Amino acid sequence: MYVESAVTNGTYMLGFLSPNPGTNIPESLSIEWRSAFRVAVDVLNANRSYKFEPYMEDSDCTFVAAQSDASRMMRQEGLIGAVGPACSGAAIAAAMIFDQEGPAALVSFAATAEPLSNRTYYPTFFRTVYTDRHQAKAVVASMERLAITNATILYTNDYYSTNLASEINLTAGGVRMVLLEPGYNVTVNKEQLKTILNSLKPSDFVILVVQPTVAQDIWKLAYQLDKIRYPWWYFGTDGATAFDPINIDQGLVSALEGEIGLAPYGGDFSANSQCSSFYMHWQEMADKYPGLPSLGANKSRSYVPYLFDAVLAFYKVVDELHEAGLEVTRLNVFKSFNASGKHQLRFNGCTGVVEFDPETGARSITAQPPVYDLVSMTLHSWELKGRITNESFVNLLPLERPGSYPAPGQGVYDPEPSGHKKASGGLIAGIVFLLACMAESDLAARMWCLDIDNAYVSLALAHVDGWLSTGPFGSQILWLVFKYMEDA
Repeated sequence: MYVESAVTNGTYMLGFLSPNPGTNIPESLSIEWRSAFRVAVDVLNANRSYKFEPYMEDSDCTFVAAQSDASRMMRQEGLIGAVGPACSGAAIAAAMIFDQEGPAALVSFAATAEPLSNRTYYPTFFRTVYTDRHQAKAVVASMERLAITNATILYTNDYYSTNLASEINLTAGGVRMVLLEPGYNVTVNKEQLKTILNSLKPSDFVILVVQPTVAQDIWKLAYQLDKIRYPWWYFGTDGATAFDPINIDQGLVSALEGEIGLAPYGGDFSANSQCSSFYMHWQEMADKYPGLPSLGANKSRSYVPYLFDAVLAFYKVVDELHEAGLEVTRLNVFKSFNASGKHQLRFNGCTGVVEFDPETGARSITAQPPVYDLVSMTLHSWELKGRITNESFVNLLPLERPGSYPAPGQGVYDPEPSGHKKASGGLIAGIVFLLACMAESDLAARMWCLDIDNAYVSLALAHVDGWLSTGPFGSQILWLVFKYMEDA
């Protein structure tokens, strides 16, 4: 919106700093993200007068490799910007290159480290995902809701792990932190982990603030050491929950059923209308684009919806440049991302209303409050058990700890064992929230609000179902709402 120049429709190159399977990212997750990027480009190219040409560079999570990959990408003629990287360390390195050799916009879908919001050092970096500070608050809200008083944070010496662990420690007001040492041909030192787990008391909670591969290695070693079942219980941050359980050893997953963690809110075709075209196309093109994540309401846990939104952001920018009759260049694309006021980029995506704070490049929490899901591992996916919206719990279903237990009932955590009062309260809150949604004047905000409300009411209804069989939905549900409004 700043340079006056004629525009010609054509083809523009969009880069993707794709996470290369390595020490931190499992191969299945790397394949999933690469396919998601291509799916998004396919779908969004279909209804426009111009096209994006995808260009990918493998990017490890290491600083040096990411710098080299980013520099090679920036030398590509016609490149207007790029999506990625996924890892915070790689994002820091790439963001420096996109500034020094640009400026060019770099939009990450999964790099959450707080320091990336510093515009002095990373002025061309943006992200559709929320920063670690918000996840740390959701972790602490979960600790309070689960009445966790003793916790040990396990973390590693990488940007993501160190920064998030520090944010959780700061938010919680002091938690025991243990830096994990790498082992021989494995990400974790088995003897150190054994010492740590043996030192824990039954009331201690283990918080895994680690990358996906590291989380899997910890669980494998804990399984070998017989430290999976009661009284041990693990809570994973978004790194630990970023993979589909169906993609790892099913014997291990069977032992891990009931482990819990946090995942960013993510839509899919059954929960968010904005995502339907992406997932439908992916299903149709599954042979060409492998790695389709587990489907069904609220089961896309691997930042795929945030990746879709990162790609969509570039299309929205080019749409606006075309409408304004401006040339589509790296500089103009970057300026559009960095605009404020009436020119500020804002759109409704898979993850709600997407807007970037021009002061930090971070996802705007004013336009869209952060939402996280508390999830529990099953054989095939992470199952929704609760939702934290703007640092407050919506509801929480009973959780069953992994393994066998010394006595009946010891392995089940029931947030409301007495039953219906909170369940009905949650349902009523959902109905009230629904009315508030309909009052939203902004269509994008209203659509996101309704998506969240759907899960809000669903969680409450799941609670209600435990003490009264509701039968078919419809009049019986309304009867329940009004009956328990009277009781309240």
